[in-house]
Amino acid sequence: MTSSYSPAPTPLQAVLFDMDGTLVDTEQLWWDTVAEAAERLGHVLVEADQPDVLGRPVEHTAGVLAARSGAPAAAIAAELHRAFADRVRTRVVPRPGALALLGALRDEGVPTALVTASPREVAETVVAALAEAGHGGFTVTVTADDTALTKPHPDPYLAACRALRVPPAACVAVEDTPTGVASAEAAGCQVLAVPSVARIDPAPGRTVLDSLEQATPDRLRALVAAAPAPRFLVPGLTTRRARAGRPFTARVAGLLRGAARPVTFVAAEGPAWLTVHADGTLSGTPTPTPGPDGEEVAVAEVTAVDAHGATARITVRIPVVSADAPALDRVRVMSWNLWLGGSPVDGHRDKQLAALLAADVDVVGLQETAVHAAPELADALGWFHHSAGENLAVLSRHPVVDTLGDPVVGFYGAAGARIRLDEHPDGTPHELVLWTAHLNYTPYGPYDACFGGLPAPELTSRERESGRVREIDGILAAMAPDLAAADRTPVLLVGDFNAPSHLDWTAAATPLHGGQGPVDWPVSRAVERAGLRDSYREAHPDPVAAPGTTWSPVHPRHEDGSGRPEPQDRIDFVLYAGDHLGVLDSTALATGRIAPWPDVAANDWPSDHAAVVTTFRFA
Repeated sequence: MTSSYSPAPTPLQAVLFDMDGTLVDTEQLWWDTVAEAAERLGHVLVEADQPDVLGRPVEHTAGVLAARSGAPAAAIAAELHRAFADRVRTRVVPRPGALALLGALRDEGVPTALVTASPREVAETVVAALAEAGHGGFTVTVTADDTALTKPHPDPYLAACRALRVPPAACVAVEDTPTGVASAEAAGCQVLAVPSVARIDPAPGRTVLDSLEQATPDRLRALVAAAPAPRFLVPGLTTRRARAGRPFTARVAGLLRGAARPVTFVAAEGPAWLTVHADGTLSGTPTPTPGPDGEEVAVAEVTAVDAHGATARITVRIPVVSADAPALDRVRVMSWNLWLGGSPVDGHRDKQLAALLAADVDVVGLQETAVHAAPELADALGWFHHSAGENLAVLSRHPVVDTLGDPVVGFYGAAGARIRLDEHPDGTPHELVLWTAHLNYTPYGPYDACFGGLPAPELTSRERESGRVREIDGILAAMAPDLAAADRTPVLLVGDFNAPSHLDWTAAATPLHGGQGPVDWPVSRAVERAGLRDSYREAHPDPVAAPGTTWSPVHPRHEDGSGRPEPQDRIDFVLYAGDHLGVLDSTALATGRIAPWPDVAANDWPSDHAAVVTTFRFA
């Protein structure tokens, strides 16, 4: 449950301005600078690159280009610094309404700060250009050189508030990119967004305008006065299991939204052994009296109190077992392609969190993470993660104790992690190994079959042309040591294979596949030969009765505009090896409102794939 109240409004005490794209028209200059550098390195920037370019520090963007090209990141960063500074010196143009708003705030005595992810050299050039245009200067300037972490982290805005000696809740941050908005909101500021290139949608505590010409000091005061009440994304949370006599920790701060910083967390009620710390961390060593099944649930009511005095409450349930209780006997495993990190869907990160919590999963193999999804999800949930390259990650509510595979794997490939689920009563670890994989998407077998009418021999030949067979062979080779020990430590391979299964394309299922079948798809045969079993098909042996479609909940029709039905197929898998695991249930999961492409921005389900969730029991 949640609760809140609205105390007296807080007055506006400062306005904090982003620089590039907000006050001055440099966002396009920065994009052009990066685009030229990327082109020299053999990469063409596209819209999907915006989260790694706009609002990011130079070092982040240079790191992305380095990962794609193999060139040294430091050299790329130095070139970007030089080229951007050259552009700024000759082409700084104030954004419409910027100078008028700055002047009005100065006349009314409202302090202002410049908060930018650009280096100080560039910021000083822009400030000098604004001074020539009539601006009298900022009370405080915070640049990329002034904090260890910059946007999207809250550090720059928190540093500005400390320097001004004002609480973030009494400030409005003016931003133009999703990255900057995330930084300001994480610091607890109210946000006025004036998008320059990338789209930004309104949200609680966030107002979106077309231009600074629409902004006035009174309008900014109203934003602070109308600060939203805090709320938790979910009314309740069940944590991983705790064991008597062993230290336990959990976090809830990442699930709070709409609160004015600073926020303090307190325990409304809960077990005596548990401490709720002011930062939202829960910790303690349980000393339970287990119930009749050897487990009891400790319940803590945690209240968040924000800078306005408004509150929100979340119920935290902690399963607690005795020191000699058997190790965890069930685990829920998920495979989920996040679709470019979720970016085509508004509010995708919160929707991803809600989906993960509703599914009550323990371990997740992610694909298309767009670099940032896994660490941000893990931070919000208080979980553990291993990210590899720009596309793959393992997310777990249980500790990741080892990482496997190439840490800088490309867009296609696999990454793995060893996860400690629990300990046996004798103290030996209770673990599993999970690999997550993403295979090349073209040519796509169901298109060849349903649109091209290719017969089975040609379909299998085309699969080899796609590179997927080579990719899965390489992945299985990397997994070979884990598979050899699977009877001691269970092994899972999950992922988006972009290829169907021979278990689905049977003679009986030909009506589902354009009249084609059976087809001996080579990727699914390869994993079968390696000893991996298909958990969904074990739970649902009949592909006609339970197709288990994962591609695609948003594409009922092919997106070429022809009106042809999109072939619906099962291309996402949770596979397993090891005699200790048995399948209890498996499902293809896509929930809530799902409108078809291209009207997907308001969808509840933030992906173009259904996820696969399998519940396993340990023998």
